[in-house]
Amino acid sequence: MNIGKHNLGKLLPERWEFNPPDNMRIVDVRSIQELEPHADAWADLLLQSTAASPMLSYPLISAFFETQILPSETWLCLFAYKGERLFGVFPLIAVKSFSMFGLSLLCFKTPYNVFHTSAVDCLTLRGREEILELFVDYLSCIPWTWPLIRFREMPDHSPSMLYMNRPRKKLRAIKKLSRGENYIPLSGDYEKYHADLSSGFQRQLKRRTRKLAGLEDVRFFFREDKRSSAENMKRFEDAEDRGWKGTKKSSIKAVAANSRLHAIAAERFQKYGWMEWNFLETGDKTITAQYGIRINRTLYLLKIGYDEEYSFCTPGNLLFNKVIENACREGDVDEINCVADCDWHKNWGMKKRLLYDLIVLPRIPIFSALLTQILNSKIVQKFYGEFNNWFKKL
Repeated sequence: MNIGKHNLGKLLPERWEFNPPDNMRIVDVRSIQELEPHADAWADLLLQSTAASPMLSYPLISAFFETQILPSETWLCLFAYKGERLFGVFPLIAVKSFSMFGLSLLCFKTPYNVFHTSAVDCLTLRGREEILELFVDYLSCIPWTWPLIRFREMPDHSPSMLYMNRPRKKLRAIKKLSRGENYIPLSGDYEKYHADLSSGFQRQLKRRTRKLAGLEDVRFFFREDKRSSAENMKRFEDAEDRGWKGTKKSSIKAVAANSRLHAIAAERFQKYGWMEWNFLETGDKTITAQYGIRINRTLYLLKIGYDEEYSFCTPGNLLFNKVIENACREGDVDEINCVADCDWHKNWGMKKRLLYDLIVLPRIPIFSALLTQILNSKIVQKFYGEFNNWFKKL
């Protein structure tokens, strides 16, 4: 058996024979220059999907491909069109291959970084989640190759999860609970929401607000769009870097590739009107900031940061409270998704959404169905756990 990443280019040829059904066509893109012409159609599709998340968007995925791909990896992005209408987008990274007797098992994953991306899925038009089959069929036509595909941390309403939960489907997959993400459902009534918070936390917010008032020239900025994206990015990065993330060298500013990822994505989110910068400032200094994306009626808080010099007034909590109030006042947000599960969320009465890992197996007659049953059975959970841990390293 030959195992390696060095020969991915040979295992992933430039093109191969594939005849899609129903007048569909597959476009296989492998460069940023070729990706950009699909951006607007991709944005329109995102708004019509069940999972209109920034993690499935052109701005974030294209920025990821530009800044996060390792030399040992090969990325591709598949598009499914019928005429001029886009039905599906599937961003993938080929990461590892196993070869034996002239056959290869080629492992793919969706773009993932534990700090910056999760829940990246095959984006499809609402109700057309079976487009996933078309993409897998395309990959299965690579000569002498079986594709194995890993998805990370997906909610139940993500297209591939909706597809896998159908009673009838062609593909086989292993599903396992991964983690949770917390969110706040909003009714538009801020006073009611605030009244449901614990009395102790309400008192704490009042005390911190009084301490904040002691600072000079305090200002809140919601959905800031007067400054350039570059200036807002710098203000956010500087504030985040002055907190514990900067101390641990895990801030965006601490890693050049991560800084570029978020700066590039912000510029592209701004183009579609999805970028939401929120700030709390005193004088000419930003003391806490949010890097948010608002798509349809959900606000995703991808990144937050604060200057620890001002921790005496918990500026992050005060800004978060004001952002909730502003969202209720504007009346255009039904959910604030924190894209994480943190201890501080407990004070805000958040709800938890479960996320799942998914491994889509190659379409090998009889073998795939049998392997799925075995790996999903309780008897082999230990074996599956070892397999799952191995695949997470890809």
